Amino acid sequence: MIYFTSDQHFWQSGRKSVLRVGARVFDTQEKRNAFLIQQWNAVVQPEDQVYLLGDFSDGTGMQTNCVLRSLNGVKYLVCGNNDHYLDDPQFDASLYQGVQSYMELHEMETKFVLFHFPIEIWSGYKNDRIHLHGHLHSCSAMNKPVRRYEVGVDAHDGKPVSIREVFQCVRTYHNAPQDGGDKPQ
Repeated sequence: MIYFTSDQHFWQSGRKSVLRVGARVFDTQEKRNAFLIQQWNAVVQPEDQVYLLGDFSDGTGMQTNCVLRSLNGVKYLVCGNNDHYLDDPQFDASLYQGVQSYMELHEMETKFVLFHFPIEIWSGYKNDRIHLHGHLHSCSAMNKPVRRYEVGVDAHDGKPVSIREVFQCVRTYHNAPQDGGDKPQ
C-alpha cells in the first residue's frame, strides 16, 4: 500500500500550542512523538511505501535517525521548509529511499503531484490530476472542491493516509478551468 503524510515536526520544542496534533494537546514532546509513532505503525506495514511531504523532524540528525528507524515502511521524503536535520552530518540519508523537493507519482491511472506547499495550479491540473501537500496544519484535508488534498498529521489524527483514501475523497471533484473555458475532460 502507498501512504502519504507530513508535518510531524518530531522533536519540536517551544510553545505549548506546538505540542498538538489536530485537536489533541500533549504535555511533553516525548508524549507527542510516541503518539505519532504509534499512529503511524498502527496503519503502515514494513513493506508499505510512505511519502513524507516535508517537515518531518525539527530534531538533530541522531534524533531523527532514531525516529525513522522506529517507523514501519519504505520512506521517501519530499522536503519541507523545516527539514534542517538533512544538513546534520550525523543524519543517515540511507533511511530514505529518495529525497526530492518535488515529485510526481503515477498510480491508480492518474498523476499525483507531491509538494510540501499547497499550489494553485499543478502539472496536469486541467486533466484532473491530484495535488498532495502539507504545510498548512489544517484539521481538514479538503479546503476547496478541487483535487488538492492535505496529507498532514493534523488532518488525519496523526496517521498517514492511504492512496485509496485520498482518491475516494477527491474522485468526485474536478479542477476548475483557469482559462475561462469549459470543464476539463
